[in-house]
Order: sequence, then structure tokens, then C-alpha cells
Amino acid sequence: MDNLDLKAIRVLLNLSHTCNTYQTAEQLDLSQSAVARMLAKCRTSFNDPLFIRNGNQLSPTAFMEVLQEKLPNLIDSLEDIVAMNREFNPQDLTGTYQVFLNSKILHMFGSALYNQLEAEAPNATWYLKGWESNSSHALLNDNAVWGINYYSEDLANSIVQEPVWEDEIVILANEDHPIHAIDNIEIEHLATYPFASLSIPSLDEKNRYLEDAMRKFGLKPNVKIQTDSIILALEVTQKKGLLLPCSREYAKNNLSNLKVVNCKTKNIEIPVAQVVCTYARKNANKPMVKWLKKLTHQLASTIN
Repeated sequence: MDNLDLKAIRVLLNLSHTCNTYQTAEQLDLSQSAVARMLAKCRTSFNDPLFIRNGNQLSPTAFMEVLQEKLPNLIDSLEDIVAMNREFNPQDLTGTYQVFLNSKILHMFGSALYNQLEAEAPNATWYLKGWESNSSHALLNDNAVWGINYYSEDLANSIVQEPVWEDEIVILANEDHPIHAIDNIEIEHLATYPFASLSIPSLDEKNRYLEDAMRKFGLKPNVKIQTDSIILALEVTQKKGLLLPCSREYAKNNLSNLKVVNCKTKNIEIPVAQVVCTYARKNANKPMVKWLKKLTHQLASTIN
């Protein structure tokens, strides 16, 4: 046991979730050989194989399953004790930290967020990536420190979703689209045109909001393409004459020739999307989380 260190334990816990040395190396910013060395060290110290290889995957032994249950609480307790005796200074941060952002938010404000992070924590490396279906697991497993996304009812209560700003949803169309010539647009007009749908991982991957809005009037949207790529969605909306539901904030900043459709009529309810910062509830009182929360609210103030 004297040979174990906290980094080896973190590798072990990450492996218990990925079951893959390549993925663990990528998530922890290590080489595969370093992961293999730490796994070997843990196997010797615990006198147990810990994982059994099954093809390209690793299956935990019964002993590893017990460690997987007990070790996270031990590490969290140690970190809390150390944090009590140390003043947090973001300039002291080194290493790589993963932050998840919804793809639209990443495209709109990723650069501004990075500028804030780089200014206050110049010695750290920041991995800003799009929100994925497994992002909440990464936050809970401490493989990611922060996230900014739209509010989702599907996220577990162990993930905090703290409101930051409200983003109105608008509909974009190219400047020559015939819908712009209609004086009083009703929802029946929208239903006659084809749509592009922008999927949002873990929030709206199946046109749910678009379909729900039209179902109230006995209508169904004609969705011609669904994608999680904001770049592709904008391109086909421009070239194919589609309608694209999108963030008003993004509409302000997009560089294409798309124009907001004037839907300010009594039978079209303009939905509002709540943008939230997300983090593991267990980490709510950690100094780094409080610092990231402050930066996110600073970002929101520049938007509003």
C-alpha cells in the first residue's frame, strides 16, 4: 500500500468507468503506457488483477467493484480537508481541465469563455468540447469540472443546473425565403415549409420541442434534416430554403445571410430556453467550482 498514490487511484477509478485504457489515457491527458504502469502498480498493491480483459474492454473484478464504491468518497474527503487549509488561486492551476458546452454556446461564446479562463488561470490547459450524452457521467466522475448547457429535465439530481441566462428561440430563414413576405405569420404558415432541426445531446435529440409546439394546433413539422452540427444546419438552411429554430443570441452573431422570421403573432408562443451552468452536486463547495461559477456569470453579464 505504501507504493500507491492519488494519481494511480484516479486512473483506477477512471478505468472502472471507461473499461478502456485508451479512453482513460485521453480523458486524463496521459500516455497509454503511463496508464498501464499505474494499473500494474495498483494490481501489485491490492494483490488483485482488478480488471479482466474481454476483447477490447476491461471487466472489473468483484474486488474492483468494492473499490469503485468506496474510493470516490475517500478521495473527496481528502480533497475537502486539503482545500480547507489552502487558499485557492486560479494562477496555481496546472494540468488539463475539461469543460463541456452545448454546441451552440460553444460556437457563440467559447472564445470569450477561454479568454476569461486564460486570463485568470494562465498555467492551465482548457479542453472545451461539445456537450455529449455522457457529459453528466464525466462531471460526476471528476473527468470534467464544469458544463454550460440548456436546462434538461433528464439530468439526474446529482448534477446541479444553475440558471445563468434566458435565451429566446427564434426561426431563421434565408433572406429570399417567401415567408418574409407574409405580413401576419400564423403557425399554419410555418407548417407549410420544410425545417432543419438542430439536435441538442441530452436535451432535444428528436425534434421534441418543435413537434410539441405544433401539436397544440394539430400540426406536424416537415423536418427534412436533423443534425447536431450548427455549421451544417446553417448551410442547408441557407441553400435549401429551410426554416431553422435557433437561439436568438446565435442569430445576432451568425455570419450567414439568414434572417429572423417575424413570428410575433398571438397564436405563436415564442419559447424561452434556460441556459444553466452544470456541475456535480458533491463539488458545490469546492473553490474551483465557485470560481468557475463566478466566471460563467461574468460571461452572462456580457451577453445580457
